[in-house]
Amino acid sequence: MKEKPSADLFSLTVTVLMGLLYLGGGIYLIASSQSFGLLPTGIFRYLLAGLLVLYGLFRAYRGIQRWL
Repeated sequence: MKEKPSADLFSLTVTVLMGLLYLGGGIYLIASSQSFGLLPTGIFRYLLAGLLVLYGLFRAYRGIQRWL
């Protein structure tokens, strides 16, 4: 059976929101100046931030592409 349209719309919405969340996390790692001892430091911080930004963009793009 085919999924209900509301379930499909919910899935797409969650996909796009998670992409934006990953994107925001990457931007936060790049922009924040305090690490509080919990966030990574040094070059690893920027590598992780770059990966989060790229994955967030990819995931949001994939969700928007399926939406349209």
